[in-house]
Amino acid sequence: MNSQVVAALSRLVAHGYVADGEQALTEILSGIAHPAASGWVLSQPLLQQRQLLSDDQELVLALLGLLPEVRKPWLSIMAARCQEAGQMPDSGVLVQLITQLQGAATWVESALSDAQLATSPNAAIERELLGVSLEQAAATLRLARILAASFALQSGRAELLPAMPVIDASGMQANENWIRGRLLALSGVSADATYVLASPISTPDQTTTMNWVFSQPWALLLAMVTYAQYNWAAEARGGLLLELSPGQNAVQPSQISVLVQGPEGDERHCGSLAELLLRVLDHLGMHCFPERPTPGSLDTALASMIGPLLVKTVWCYQDGASGQNGQYLIHPDFADACFRLPGSKVFNRTGRFLWQSIRIVAEQWRSEIR
Repeated sequence: MNSQVVAALSRLVAHGYVADGEQALTEILSGIAHPAASGWVLSQPLLQQRQLLSDDQELVLALLGLLPEVRKPWLSIMAARCQEAGQMPDSGVLVQLITQLQGAATWVESALSDAQLATSPNAAIERELLGVSLEQAAATLRLARILAASFALQSGRAELLPAMPVIDASGMQANENWIRGRLLALSGVSADATYVLASPISTPDQTTTMNWVFSQPWALLLAMVTYAQYNWAAEARGGLLLELSPGQNAVQPSQISVLVQGPEGDERHCGSLAELLLRVLDHLGMHCFPERPTPGSLDTALASMIGPLLVKTVWCYQDGASGQNGQYLIHPDFADACFRLPGSKVFNRTGRFLWQSIRIVAEQWRSEIR
């Protein structure tokens, strides 16, 4: 196995994109990663398998396992381990192996005649990635997980996943950036910003508030939430409330509650802001990178994003009166800017579908809570 292929797959898993001008990865990634103009972009099927594995290194080996010549000696090793487990008084060991293998158990069964605990030709790569070669007893469960992931990816291989366009760095072309299959990097995660929506490392102090929002994917998404709220309120037929329970810091809240009003103004508590955003991303067919966060972990991450929105007058906070909770709203100055260039191009043209999706998801969420 070419070490350059291993390094390229490691870059793909770590950063969401890898260049492949010579198409050295086509046999492995075709149908399971999104093709790009000069490389490959991580897909939802790969992210799903990553969450079932222990680390990125196991996913890299699972991708290598899609090559028959790499997989064959691994199947011989696993077949020998299954034979060994089958001779033990405790059948639970064999059951555990078969359970861990999932669909790959059929591959192992067909390899029983070649069963042997021999070092594979790629042992050096195995040791580099895992710290142990796969014929070692300590690697047995890891090998089972790797083969299970390879089998799942091979079985789910599509003829061709949609090509992924380059990110518009200005953020003005929201309809090109926020598309089905696109990855949205979690705050603080290093990702390839050519094909993955990721916040820039720094933003010049002299940039306008609107351009700052355009350059920060999470800031844009949160601005779209309050813009959806603003437009919905103008209709006086239901609405979206972002409330802060007592005892929290409005600049760095631990959790913002989402309430959705019906046409008659009756309010229904649906969940947290993080839950709303995850539902919106699901609706858009987009995925968080490097993994889907839990609502709790995303609420924690959002806490550090609220302060900048308030400081830059994208959001504003209103204290509650007479025992009511405080609320977050779009800042009046920012709302006005959304109707002037360049704001109107994104909020009312290229990104209109974003705040409309937020409203659709909120209404569906409310109906589920009944």
